[in-house]
Order: sequence, then C-alpha cells, then structure tokens
Amino acid sequence: MCFHLRSFSGGICRRAPQPSGLVAWVLVTGAVLAPSAHAELSDTIKPFVAIGYTHDDNLLRLEDGQQLDGGRADNIRQAQAGLSFKWPLGRQEFTGSAKASRVSFDHFSQLDYTGQDYQGAWNWVVGNHLSGHLGGSYSQTIAPFSDFHSNQRNLKTQKRGYYDIFWRFHPSWQVHAGYNQDKFDYDLESQRFNTRTEKATDAGFDYLASTGSTVGLVARRLTGDYPFALTQGQFAQESGYTQDELKLKVLWNISEVSQLQFLGGRVKRKHDLSASHDSSGTNARLTAQWSPRARLRLSAAAWREFTAVESSVLNYALGKGGSVVASWAWSAKVRLEAQARQEKRDFNGQIANVLPINYDDTTRSASASITYAPTERSQLSVQYAHEKRDPSNRLFSSGYRANSVAFNASIQF
Repeated sequence: MCFHLRSFSGGICRRAPQPSGLVAWVLVTGAVLAPSAHAELSDTIKPFVAIGYTHDDNLLRLEDGQQLDGGRADNIRQAQAGLSFKWPLGRQEFTGSAKASRVSFDHFSQLDYTGQDYQGAWNWVVGNHLSGHLGGSYSQTIAPFSDFHSNQRNLKTQKRGYYDIFWRFHPSWQVHAGYNQDKFDYDLESQRFNTRTEKATDAGFDYLASTGSTVGLVARRLTGDYPFALTQGQFAQESGYTQDELKLKVLWNISEVSQLQFLGGRVKRKHDLSASHDSSGTNARLTAQWSPRARLRLSAAAWREFTAVESSVLNYALGKGGSVVASWAWSAKVRLEAQARQEKRDFNGQIANVLPINYDDTTRSASASITYAPTERSQLSVQYAHEKRDPSNRLFSSGYRANSVAFNASIQF
C-alpha cells in the first residue's frame, strides 16, 4: 500500500484525525512487526489498515515566494482501512475493494476530509468463445492543486461504469466492443466548470498469434458534456465535445523478458460551442517493458494524447511526454523503485484564432522509494519526490517547485 504524495489525487497524501493519529501510528506499526497478527481471515476477503505521514514544502503548488494563510508547506497524515476480495465461481471471477481514509493537514486544516473508494468487477466467460467484463467504481478525494492553487477544499468525486465483450470466433481472430462512462463532480463553486460526463464506445478486431502477441484495429467515439459552461471569454467557453479515433493496437511479446505495447492513430476532436477549439492529429502511446533479471523490472513510455485539464479556465490540452520506471527487488524483503516523468501540455487548440500567443507548460517529476516487508502481509516504506512546472507564459497558469518526503505503513490481515 502506498500513500505517498504522488499516488494520491494530483500529488497529495493526507492525514489522520488528532489526537488519535499518533495512537493509530503506534498500533499499526506494532501490528506490522507482530507476525501473529498476520492471520488472513479467508482466501476471499482480505481486510487491511494503513497509515501515512507526508511533509510537502509547497502543498498548493504556489510560485516561488508566494504564500497562502501565512504558509506554503504542510504536514499531512492519513489513516485508511478497507478490504479487498477475489471470488472465483466456476469460470467466473468477482473482484472488488472498499476503503475509507481520514486525511488531515497541520497548517491548512480547512482541507481536512474523508476519502472513499469503492470498486467491483465481474470477469465473465460463456462457453469457449465469449468473454468480457462488467464493473463500476466510485471515489471521493480532494482535487489536485497543480492547476488550481486554492486553499479552499474542493472535493472531487468520480463515478465509473463499464462493460465489454470479446468473441473469439477463430483460434487466431476475435472481435470486441465496449462502453464506459465517467462522471466527475466538483463541490467548490469556482471549480464547477470541470464537472463533466464522458462516454466512450469502441469496437474492433484482433489477430492473436500463437506467441501471445496481438495486432488489431479499434474505432472509438468519446463524447464529453460540460453542464456548467464558462462564459469568461471565447477561449474558455465549453459545453461539450465529440472525439473520434481510429487506432492500431499492438501487443508484441518480443521475448520472455521484453514486451512492447502500442496504441495510436488518427484522432479528430470537435467542440459543440466553438469550432475554434477543434483539433485533430495523431494520438499515440508506446510502452516498453524489460526484465533482464527476475528481480529487476524496467519500463518506459512515450505519448502524444489529448488530456483533460482541471483548471478554472481551460479544460483540455495536447499532452506530449515520456516516463521511465525502474524497480529492483534487492532481497526478499526490500524493494527499491525510481521513476522520472516529463510532459509538455499544448493549450493552443483552445486559444487558436483568439489570442496571438503560443501557450504551453512543461512539468517534470522524479521520485525514489524503498519498501521493507517485515512479513508477507506488511510493508513499511519511505519516498522522496520532486516536481517542477515551467509555463511558457503566466496568463493561465503558474510555475512551481515542490518537494515531499512520505512515510507509510500497511498490514493485511
């Protein structure tokens, strides 16, 4: 279980209620170190508890020298409890999880909140040729500060539902279709612009090689509806969009230790309110994985994709970036991990023909962590993370630098 800054809603880990936070820390740490407490309740249901402590030197992602409420750094504590389950029933499989978090802040205490996360899925099979997935999820957390630097609490909820079906009509060929819907809600009045519903429908076919590699074609239509359209200027207005995609999908098992995945093709995005926001071009993502040794795993990714933006005036960008991750199991109980990421967001699709400027920003981040597992079902970890953003101008966003250190402990019963 990892509750460091970068794994939680745009870069923040949270805190437990006081004064019970210290008590919880002692109890969980004691439980982690006590092997007798690790009896699993069943093979199906697995409860867990976790705590985390993070220091962030720029919680709200402010410009250098700026402060809010007389400060910019904060200490965050989080206490979490939940369970996960995996229930095979014949050829069917049901999985899910439920967890709740209490998150508190030392300085910006008005941000304290209770987080929730629920998800469930049915992985189904009928006969020898039909299979698919049916599932949904719900989450409530605090919205990220990277694009909206406010000391007001802004809870973000996401509801998701999806299903898909695969028909393998030949040993080497299959067709598939699917649908998913995501609904995002923001409770802060000044962030209602980002409230939206996104629906995606796709269909395609795949060639299945005997080596496990696949190649196919997928067509997808994504629609977005923004019920609270902005009217602060032409570049900021939005009521909805339609995005059509036709992409090549490749999974190439190069060898037993290396794999390559690619999804890319032509994308056309049209906006309901203003044609000046329309964009088109190539969207693609390439991911490579390599495990030269059993305990060493390396992965790298590069992408060029339209992506949502949660600011107060702009709602999407063309993101171009890359990332690398290295994970090394130094021993049976110690794992080391490091990662680096860079992304440039191009906003010119929203301000073309409106403002005579080029507008983009570049965000770079890096982190390193070490995880120690005293027992099979417990973990202690520490992580350092750094993040920096540089905008081409400060008309819509600002630059920032942030550093954090996080400590976490978790146990599964």
